[in-house]
Amino acid sequence: MTTQYRVKKGESLHYLPASDYHPADTYFHFSFANYYDPDNMNYGVLRVVNDDNVKPHNGFGRHPHQNMEIVSYVIDGQLTHWDSATQTEETLGRGHVQAITAGNGVWHSELNKHDEWCRFLQIWILPPKQGLEVRYNQRKYQAQERENKLLHIVGSLKNDDAPLMLNQDVNMYVSELTNPTAEVEYQLQAGRQAYINNFEGEVNVKGFASLGKKDTLEITGPATLKFSAAKEQSHFIIIEMPESHA
Repeated sequence: MTTQYRVKKGESLHYLPASDYHPADTYFHFSFANYYDPDNMNYGVLRVVNDDNVKPHNGFGRHPHQNMEIVSYVIDGQLTHWDSATQTEETLGRGHVQAITAGNGVWHSELNKHDEWCRFLQIWILPPKQGLEVRYNQRKYQAQERENKLLHIVGSLKNDDAPLMLNQDVNMYVSELTNPTAEVEYQLQAGRQAYINNFEGEVNVKGFASLGKKDTLEITGPATLKFSAAKEQSHFIIIEMPESHA
């Protein structure tokens, strides 16, 4: 099988600035809300990646979801989550992750109750079937778990080697390269594809691309991916899933 790849530059993302009507500076990786491009709807089972930087004392109030699996990864600041499944509030900081299976219906909110801006990735995954049981969980990963190594933050219920699970056959990894000599490696298998978004600093993917802030590499396996910081630091996520032939 032949490895195929392309780079999606950060400046090509659709941008919606914060305003009285929208609580965040948002970069849309795919069609979402009022942004619609029929040629940019998804990447396999990956339906949404929104890079949201939420204004202080603002956010996304209570709203419903169903038949979607949603992961939030906090980059900066503090994000306060509430959902109707747990009826509790939880505040997440840098590197913390929450995973929701909206299934047959859940209400939730994502608020920045603090004086600083809060940046996080909002990731939506298409579920393997409709009407799944609603599930919510979170994990407050520590910086040393991802520094200069790959951290498996989200996996599939089919495999139990990640602390947070979705029903869909996906895996998510993050790494924060702080050592200029550090290199981390990931083996992308045949029949799989990955969406690799660099959201801080600049990262080299040996033999494929150098990714600046907000740049993304879409790639199909098989491939050996070797990552190193192009400058002083980089912070990126790998979203791995079955290869799509659509």
